[in-house]
Amino acid sequence: MNVDYENLGTEVFAIENCSIVPSPAPGTGPVVNVDANFAIPENMADQDFTFHRLNQMQEMVEAAKAFGPLPTAKFDPNAPRRPYSDFSSEWKQLKKAASLMANGHSKLALRRMKEASEEHYSNQPLDSVSDWFIRFTMKLLGRKYQSRFKAVLKEFSEIRENHDVGPLFEHYEANMVEDRFVRYREIFTDFFSRYEQFSQVIFRAALDLKLSDDLVASSVQFDAVKSFYGDAFEVFAGNVDLLAMMNNVKSGRDYDQFKELTLDKYLKLDNSSKFNPFADNAVFAELCEERDNQLRNASHHKGFRIDGEGRKITYRAGKGGTGETQEISYAEYLFRSVNLFLQICVLVCIELAVCSGSGIKLPFD
Repeated sequence: MNVDYENLGTEVFAIENCSIVPSPAPGTGPVVNVDANFAIPENMADQDFTFHRLNQMQEMVEAAKAFGPLPTAKFDPNAPRRPYSDFSSEWKQLKKAASLMANGHSKLALRRMKEASEEHYSNQPLDSVSDWFIRFTMKLLGRKYQSRFKAVLKEFSEIRENHDVGPLFEHYEANMVEDRFVRYREIFTDFFSRYEQFSQVIFRAALDLKLSDDLVASSVQFDAVKSFYGDAFEVFAGNVDLLAMMNNVKSGRDYDQFKELTLDKYLKLDNSSKFNPFADNAVFAELCEERDNQLRNASHHKGFRIDGEGRKITYRAGKGGTGETQEISYAEYLFRSVNLFLQICVLVCIELAVCSGSGIKLPFD
């Protein structure tokens, strides 16, 4: 819509894949409620004059309080106003800078970083692309996963204080860090290429606010997201080896010596079994809460089916999809996919903190 502010008029025009149709008589046109950032109660999906956001926003405030006092800031009417940038658009900027840095174009990368710093972090300017990556990721975490990050970081710090982690971090720098951050960048790119789907539930997931059974996704692009849970599971399970090795050190063993396995044998385990060696570490286990191997198999091996209304997904459990039929709502699938991704984000922040605190060259510098 073009708005003529001088003559107080408007002109409506159609964008790609849209067309202008005659206006129906008042009260006769169909109502379709859509929301980019919230799931919608199913009974409100086609109702006029509904304001589902109001109740959900109040729920979110109460959920946030469970993690501690809410931050307060005095409104300054004279402060400069900056355009709001959502996670997806900032990721496009960060992805480009990280790619430039990885390909040796540091001057261009730092120029991009400086521009982003002025746009998003003017009160505390960025000092590197790695700094940008961790600050962006910390924003994604929300209060639930920021709490998980702090708990894991505290556990790492206590292990460092009481045990020699030098050999592990030397191994991490020499053999692990580079490939891991390639995988992290890839799964971030996958997530944000589908962000218009995940954005419907990300704020609830970040506050540990479960989806009630009546909430549905107003936008459904099943083909775009059906493989994401499986791909994210592979990245997450493939990168918890650092937690497993830290737990070895905490247990008084060498980082590469498990209770019954060598590191080589651990790395050959199927991904669903890689969580077992640190199952008795409550902090590490809590971070791995979302890891459904049956859902992973269905996602990874094209075992999903969705109903005609885009509401329910069915899949077969068991090895090879030969077990009983399982059912999950599309909104719940998005919610669990986001939780799995945010667990990956915690690993990213932990590893960047490890690099920064141990003199390991940061992945994007």
